[in-house]
Amino acid sequence: MATEVAGTPEATDGDRAGLARELRWVYATDLLEPATFLTGGELVLTSEGWYRTPADCETFAASLAEGGAAALVAGDLLLGEVPPALVEACAQRGIPVLAAPPEISYGALSRTVIDRINRERGLELADVLGRHRRLVGALVEGADLGGLVAMLAAELHTDCWALSSAGRLLAGPAEAFPPPARAHLAASAQRAERLPASIDDHWVLPIGRRSAGGGLLVVRGEPSDPEAAEQTAELLALGGARRDERRRTEQRFHADLVELIEQAAPPATLATRLRTAGLDPTAPFLVLTALTRGALRPWDLAADLAESVLDESPDTRTVVAGGEHGLTLLISPGPTLDDTTLADLLDERLARFEPAAEGGRIAFGLGSTAPDATGLARALEESRHAARLAALRPARLALVTARALDSHLLLLAGVPAEVRASYRRRLLGPLQEYDAEHGADLVHTLTVFLEHNGAWRTAATALHIHVSTLHYRIGRIQHLTGRDLSTARDRVDLYLACAIDTP
Repeated sequence: MATEVAGTPEATDGDRAGLARELRWVYATDLLEPATFLTGGELVLTSEGWYRTPADCETFAASLAEGGAAALVAGDLLLGEVPPALVEACAQRGIPVLAAPPEISYGALSRTVIDRINRERGLELADVLGRHRRLVGALVEGADLGGLVAMLAAELHTDCWALSSAGRLLAGPAEAFPPPARAHLAASAQRAERLPASIDDHWVLPIGRRSAGGGLLVVRGEPSDPEAAEQTAELLALGGARRDERRRTEQRFHADLVELIEQAAPPATLATRLRTAGLDPTAPFLVLTALTRGALRPWDLAADLAESVLDESPDTRTVVAGGEHGLTLLISPGPTLDDTTLADLLDERLARFEPAAEGGRIAFGLGSTAPDATGLARALEESRHAARLAALRPARLALVTARALDSHLLLLAGVPAEVRASYRRRLLGPLQEYDAEHGADLVHTLTVFLEHNGAWRTAATALHIHVSTLHYRIGRIQHLTGRDLSTARDRVDLYLACAIDTP
């Protein structure tokens, strides 16, 4: 807010551009170092009662700069003039200095400035309330997410978008923001320390909570009215809650379709239900299973990541079914999408969005392509086995495809979780206790040693330790576990134990 005070001080500093600076309040002082009492943006009034020597001007100006003063009004009643050293010290710090003649009362000057500030703040508040009423009115009247984003774009005179947490376009001009750029921006937003933030020449605000599923409001460039963008983001969060609930209802509704596939329903019954869901039973299918654990809910990041990839494939249709602990995506792929392409795209997306998983984990499993609806049962079973394998991996976001189902990990995936945990505890428990007591790293050492096929020098290099140190650690491991790592049987037992992920 630029505040001019008519009929008062005249600028003595050449930097008149500073006179357009926003004023937040007025503060009168004769303290040599007033920074402690400034909050930034004040017009500081002084009669130079602090002045003893020209060196005091440097101290006073430095304190003004530290406190964020917008400008200085200096009277000449005590000294007969504004000290040139004060003007110079303030000029070096970009603080305009105005000289106040003796006949001007600081009290009258303060009231004039404060009245002007309050009047302009009242106008701003009225404008904010008016905008808020328009946005809320639009929401009450049924304006969808796209309508609210369009209203903001018209007010700011620039492009605006609403994105999901994984970069899927929810509203805004698609042609002006291609999918790769959206995904990159969304991933960068997940890594940002705080939002709002400027990312890739866009202003990015969180929609609702700052976590997976919250969504993003994106404005091209710096918004001319940040408050308008913030208010819109808040209202989008209200609408987003309703949208999320509709999404979950749809997922629960389609759960019966997955049950029909599981129960090997008659082909005619399954075909009818697929057509009801908008899928062609004679076309090829892909099946993707997502299992979640921890803080994440499946309808948040799991579905969002998968659908953000599928949205980039023309003519691809998807039905998402699921409940509290997992999702099944039945995918009728477009001509450019197959299981290999989808796996590559999803792998790349998971690597980008690993930070978004926060305290939770998602295991994705992708079955091989089914030629039509008759192959859905096999593809569904493959995707579930693959998801259980992915759950054994250490990454928070992991994908396994049907091609990996010949791995030894498939055996582990079919074993109940409590049995796997008991097996790992029996074999590695002594090492875990030793690590906890001595601050050692024997479990990790064993894992790396086995992953490098017992190659001493290669494993030592990977661990960044000397070979003799590795020999000492392996000896300690063999002593604690009672196992001989020179035998294939004991190596396999310990390798499987290391492959089991702890909950």
